[in-house]
Amino acid sequence: MKGLDTVRARYAGKGFLEWERLTATPITRIEHLITSHWLQRYLPPSGMVLDAGSGPGRYAIDLAIRGYRVVMFDLLCEMLRLGRQKAAQAGVGPRLVTPTEGDLAALPYEDSAFDAVISLGAPLSHITDADTRFRAVAEMARVVKPGRPVFLTVCTRLAAYRGIAFWMDLGFFDQMTTAEARKRGVFDGSQLWYTFEPGELEGMAQHAGLDVIERVGCEGLANHLPMDHLEQIERDPQRWPVWREILLETCDEPTIIGISNHLMVVARKPA
Repeated sequence: MKGLDTVRARYAGKGFLEWERLTATPITRIEHLITSHWLQRYLPPSGMVLDAGSGPGRYAIDLAIRGYRVVMFDLLCEMLRLGRQKAAQAGVGPRLVTPTEGDLAALPYEDSAFDAVISLGAPLSHITDADTRFRAVAEMARVVKPGRPVFLTVCTRLAAYRGIAFWMDLGFFDQMTTAEARKRGVFDGSQLWYTFEPGELEGMAQHAGLDVIERVGCEGLANHLPMDHLEQIERDPQRWPVWREILLETCDEPTIIGISNHLMVVARKPA
């Protein structure tokens, strides 16, 4: 498929950049913090987890360290190879089960095969065709066991609009603010993105037969705050624990969910 080939081409050779993304800046570290907090809240205590769109497996390895068995599934073999290397370095290689290359809209697994499915870092936002996005969510719902959770993250359109003003890339600003771009929600920046409107991902999960439990802004209150200010708080041993607690307390606040770079929906397949 042309869309998949475009994504493959744009991520080729970027495995280490993807591995380092969640530790590279204070805002991506907050994304990792908030996402991990909600995983811990809703994952079952043990079992087999599918990491759908795993990239090099930062979350997969986090979960393997906690004792889960994890299947990494991604579009690029180089991401899976790097994930295997990182898992071996972390001493959890045996807990990564048969990393597999493929398409999110055609998962090669049996019905109800997994105790949980995670799709983090917005792989769904790389699918620019609406029907294919629906198929991908339906596939994740199909392969999770009844009563078990599915975690989905996407990029949000409102945060994208704020981002063009925050970064002031005038060429990107002009591209993103055309009437056609605002209607389609597809933006061709460093990667090819479909950005979700508020409530859209929740509706897709429900359309796939999932019950929505939570909606979370993965950057929460911190999104588009000055990086140097966030770093200063992060380094402060007295203020950081308070700020961390505030971030976790407020990340599901409806007034800020839509303006976080990443929106996460936590859903469950009916028992």
